[in-house]
Amino acid sequence: MKTFHRDIIITLIANLITKPLWILADNLVQNRIGHTSYGLIGALLGLGQWAIAIGDWGLYALITREMAQQPRLYPSLIASTLTLKVWLTLFTLLLFLGLGWILGYREKQLLWLFALVLYQLSISYIQFFRAYFQGTQQFRIDALLSAVEKAIVVLLIFLAWQFLKDDIYVSILVLAGITSASLAGVWVWRRYGIPRWERNTQVLWQVFRHMTPFALLSYASAVNERLNQILLERWLGAYENGLYCGAYRWFSAAMMYLWIVMPLFFARFAQLGPQRSPELPRTFVWGHLVAALPLILVGGIFIGEPKLFLVLFTHSTPQEIDQMSQILQVMSVPLMINGIFIIYSTYLTALGYEWVAFWWVVGSALLNGITCLLSLPALKGVGATLGLAASYLLQGIGFTFHFAKVSPFLPPTHVLVRLGVLGIAYGG
Repeated sequence: MKTFHRDIIITLIANLITKPLWILADNLVQNRIGHTSYGLIGALLGLGQWAIAIGDWGLYALITREMAQQPRLYPSLIASTLTLKVWLTLFTLLLFLGLGWILGYREKQLLWLFALVLYQLSISYIQFFRAYFQGTQQFRIDALLSAVEKAIVVLLIFLAWQFLKDDIYVSILVLAGITSASLAGVWVWRRYGIPRWERNTQVLWQVFRHMTPFALLSYASAVNERLNQILLERWLGAYENGLYCGAYRWFSAAMMYLWIVMPLFFARFAQLGPQRSPELPRTFVWGHLVAALPLILVGGIFIGEPKLFLVLFTHSTPQEIDQMSQILQVMSVPLMINGIFIIYSTYLTALGYEWVAFWWVVGSALLNGITCLLSLPALKGVGATLGLAASYLLQGIGFTFHFAKVSPFLPPTHVLVRLGVLGIAYGG
């Protein structure tokens, strides 16, 4: 357990060196290229986030769990999964170009969509290769790979700053993504072996079936996460979505913390298995606190001093700053809710309850969309945030309810209640 704690700390340090720099650089980019251009890029990145869910199709979670339980299966696992990954990448690129055309994107917009989907797919390759290290509990290597892409983005923005415009920024993202994915792939192959191409269609189909529950869960989560931005940009325009993105960047940055630490707990739960052991409930409670406390703290800062996060928008009007501040304050609600409840979904998916988690996420995405449709015309970006908050609350209730039914140990209700009270008190 002490080694696991050290790995979490090392992972956080590696990401705290690069991610804050990237957030500041991205903020400066939006200030330089304008809310309208960045609003379009943000919407296209939202579509690209959906593309990750299809391009990955559950491979990340499946590999992590299989490597945690049976690492000796690496040769056959990498052969089948990498073959499927390549075919899924080609399919996803074509699918989202068609989707972009249907949504009304043309010429330069369509070219940007292709580039940004390619960028997001390259990130999915980084996750794909990192899964092998996570599954074998090589968390320190995983920590380095989790930070390298943002480090390259920041470096390229710095080098190109004098000439930076929207087209160059899109190119920087693509170059950083492909470079980082290549580095991750070489590292996996040097440590575990070069993969072969799997030609047995029966093997591929069997692996595909095992991937599908994770894939549907991942896609439903991606839809729920980005639905607000797509509806906002298509309904009210790129400018309104640009203001939403100005605040959402910090929400996303805080949520990125969960993407850093929760995969470690997912791999740990998969290794410990469903049987009750003294270490399993301790790991769960530790994960509960690690996920929730930092996000409650950040959410309180969102409420109290939102303009601290917007000081780099030197080209924005006071009215625009006020609007982004209000959105950021409301974003503290879904941030705290997700921080409190995320450990339940992590536990359930690590132990094989993907379908249960999927249906709860689908229901929350529907609630998100309905809330947005009712509130966007009057509340704009704030309405989009309320939809996100409602969806996370429904997910949290559903995950906790099912955890109580299937867990080999009692839910830590005292921890959950105290975190909830702390979130309400700090938010108030």
